[in-house]
Amino acid sequence: MQSLGFVMRQMNRRADAVGSVTVRLASGVGRFFRLLLSVLGFVIRGHWLRRPAVINVLIRQIYFTGVQSLPWVIVISLAVGVLAVYNIVVFAKSVEDLSLIGRMVSGLMVEEAAPLMVTIFLLARSGVAVVTEIGTMHVRGEDQLLRSLGINSHEYLFLPRALAFAVCGLILTFIFTLISVWVGGLVVSWSYELNFIDFLVEVRRGTSLGEMLMMFGKGAVFPVFCVLMLMDQGCRVGRDPNRIPVRATNGVLGSLMLVLLLDTLLALAESVL
Repeated sequence: MQSLGFVMRQMNRRADAVGSVTVRLASGVGRFFRLLLSVLGFVIRGHWLRRPAVINVLIRQIYFTGVQSLPWVIVISLAVGVLAVYNIVVFAKSVEDLSLIGRMVSGLMVEEAAPLMVTIFLLARSGVAVVTEIGTMHVRGEDQLLRSLGINSHEYLFLPRALAFAVCGLILTFIFTLISVWVGGLVVSWSYELNFIDFLVEVRRGTSLGEMLMMFGKGAVFPVFCVLMLMDQGCRVGRDPNRIPVRATNGVLGSLMLVLLLDTLLALAESVL
């Protein structure tokens, strides 16, 4: 009887732990989608276009997120993207099938690697900053001050950051792809692996409009989903500044897992369709 009681207590504790995790997960998903719908509502209504304060925050966020990140994205595209393109060409020549160049560059670089690399870079560079900024505002009570002045914090704080991440993610993804393909093709031609024009022809032949649209879609949507989760974690800091590092870590890791999950679901949907 004692062993049976011990087993029952263990099972109850495990059930409580599973239930607690499930409740927290459901609560987090609910907060995320409420924030997403709120931001989408402000975008659709378009009132922010007539608010100089929101536009000013948007411009500053674009400068911080996109303009200051541009040199690093160029370096990453030269280091990672060009090397990947070169290895793709070498592999295609080794199996004597140049048609693989277009398919692999399109499938691996354009559709997958470019948006993922840019999103991960934005997370690494700006993720902690977003959580820290929003969390510090909550610690100082600035969110309550905004509400007392009749300012919607979602429109003033969240909307500009979501728009900035979407615009910068899309543009930086395009720049990453452009540099990787063109400079990679030049490196291939300089090493006498393949003529530059022939390389571009194979890339054009293997790249479809749908894959380009998927690249732009991922380049914009992935960063938006990341910044929404980061801002949600910043809002959960409360009035305790010691919780900012914890929320920043949770936000970055959670955003990374969310992007990988979303990318997996899109790949499964593509395979089914």
